[in-house]
Amino acid sequence: MKTTIFGAGAVGGHLAARLGAAGADVSAVCRGAQFAAIAEHGITLHIAEERYHARIRATDRPETLGRQGLVIVAVKSSILPALAGSIATLVGPDTSVVFAMNGIPWWYLYRAEATAPPPDLSLLDPDGALAREIGHERVIGCMINSANEVIEPGVIRNSPMTKNKFTLGEPNGTVSRRIRAISAELEQYGLAAPITETIRVEIWDKLLRNLSTSPICALTGEPIGVIGRHPEMLALSQGLMREGLAVAQAHGIDVADNFKSSYGTRPTSTHKSSMLQDFEHARPPEIDGILTAVQEFARAVKIPTPTIDAVTALVIEKARRMGLYPAAEW
Repeated sequence: MKTTIFGAGAVGGHLAARLGAAGADVSAVCRGAQFAAIAEHGITLHIAEERYHARIRATDRPETLGRQGLVIVAVKSSILPALAGSIATLVGPDTSVVFAMNGIPWWYLYRAEATAPPPDLSLLDPDGALAREIGHERVIGCMINSANEVIEPGVIRNSPMTKNKFTLGEPNGTVSRRIRAISAELEQYGLAAPITETIRVEIWDKLLRNLSTSPICALTGEPIGVIGRHPEMLALSQGLMREGLAVAQAHGIDVADNFKSSYGTRPTSTHKSSMLQDFEHARPPEIDGILTAVQEFARAVKIPTPTIDAVTALVIEKARRMGLYPAAEW
């Protein structure tokens, strides 16, 4: 299956390196120093003591690649709408597009079973470009359980204690022929790509972990382990989790409190959350997908979220001061 990874950064680079090293027909769309390094030297992934290296086709002009059988989009949701037209150059009549990213995805309400008043998620595709250029019918959801960091251009380091699993799901919960084919293709090349019939549950399960860690890391400038070093940080993290759980449950999402099972009572991970990585590299962080979308879900069912609201306001202010988030409209 002719495959393109659109956005070969930390997660996308992990996928590109694994697939390329295993011999898959894979290309990568990236830009800047990452593109230059991959084009010249190939892409390298370190997982513990294992090293995966591949020479793959890399480009910053996706229109040169032609139509693909599979496109895996691994760019941040904060910049995704602006790239809709570029992604569309890879799409043909039979192309499937997997969106592998954190937070609430732009397509979330498509074929969703309504259990409560729906939230306004227009901020995730404000001009409708993704729906128009790519189309809901091509979408396959993906929950990422793989923590990675670009340590230098073209080189990705996988974090310890991450499962490196990429769970796939159709928006309508069916196990379709196309999703079985994609899962089989990815697993043929060594990637764990199980299929779920409840992709939104998987998305919220991951979102709650991001919600309870990412903004704290972004505000403190510290890896996830900061939560385990300070009782007040642990209490804040658990408060974010509790509010997020209440919102999820009000919308019919059955997720248990996974903070302890995910991180232990006192998290010690040295991994920098993707939101912190974005701030450090002056990239627009995924504030809307991880934070303000949760607020919209809460407002739809009139659930108060004072902790999420306070933390979101602080993260937005930090981003605005760095020119990484739109100014407020009064």
